[in-house]
Amino acid sequence: MHSNAPKFLISIFSFLIILLPLQAKSVDYSRLPAARAFVERMHSRHGFDKARLYALLKRAKHQSETLARYQGRHKVGSTDFSWSRYKRKILIAESVALGRRFMAKNRRWLRLASRRYRVSPEIISAFIRVESKFGLYGHEYPVWDSLVTLAFNPNRKQKFFRDELEQLLILARKNRLDVLKLRGSFAGAMGCVQQVPSIQLRYSVDLDGDGRKDPDSMADCIGSIASFLHRHGWKDSRPTLVPARHSGEAFLRLRSGYRSRYPLSTLKHYGITPARSFPFKEAYYIRLREGSRYALYLGDANYRIITRYNASKRYAVTIALYAKALKRTLNTESKSLY
Repeated sequence: MHSNAPKFLISIFSFLIILLPLQAKSVDYSRLPAARAFVERMHSRHGFDKARLYALLKRAKHQSETLARYQGRHKVGSTDFSWSRYKRKILIAESVALGRRFMAKNRRWLRLASRRYRVSPEIISAFIRVESKFGLYGHEYPVWDSLVTLAFNPNRKQKFFRDELEQLLILARKNRLDVLKLRGSFAGAMGCVQQVPSIQLRYSVDLDGDGRKDPDSMADCIGSIASFLHRHGWKDSRPTLVPARHSGEAFLRLRSGYRSRYPLSTLKHYGITPARSFPFKEAYYIRLREGSRYALYLGDANYRIITRYNASKRYAVTIALYAKALKRTLNTESKSLY
């Protein structure tokens, strides 16, 4: 028995070597043909220095865990939370209390953004809560490494990530940012509102007036989400989301989602009616499973705007409900923060 032990251990060791995480894989991205073509394009289109880009690509570290999320090898739910997780983590009293403290601490910037862009402090705060827990999360990964890995390895969104890599370099140049120091999500989203580079370029603002649109500045994050909502037509006067009732089982046959918009007459035909006043003739129909039951909601144009930021009905419902919870708790205080 003892004579076979060394062979057994060698076999186990060899097996473990084979299964070592690909994270340890070394890739010199500056040598890949696709990356070299990218450098040539960045030089010809935008005037970037080729030597500098090659040096940056050489320093990129391969992120196998990030890549696995977009190659179908990662666990389900790794790129989008379930409804139960949103409810369990965000739509709870402790989380709402955290939001109230955030609003008190950032009163100046919330008030400025609210007045400038005509969006409520509560909805701005709701985005920041869901996206990063008010800046606590969202900087776990090197953005450069993530985007280079996703841009130059086959995956279901490779073209998107290659475009985002291009936008990252433009963003960094415009705002004097060091791409090697930027940190974000596994998908390259940055800051307390987790914006990918193209969204940063389009909607970010310098709310604190320091001359830079900084994804890690809380003031600029507040301004950026307010800017996004305003430019998509957000109106505080709309309800965003109201609960709905159903009768019978026909409501299960109607398609639900962030694009599922129906006349109220059609919804009524399927046994679905608003549980509160809903001043529109059409509504987005949202059905979320809660165990053996369902939560139903009707959304308006504001709801659709939220889904333009993240195309998930669970995400949008969470944002809307969290903002309402913040507003409700603030309204019960004898002295409003605003």
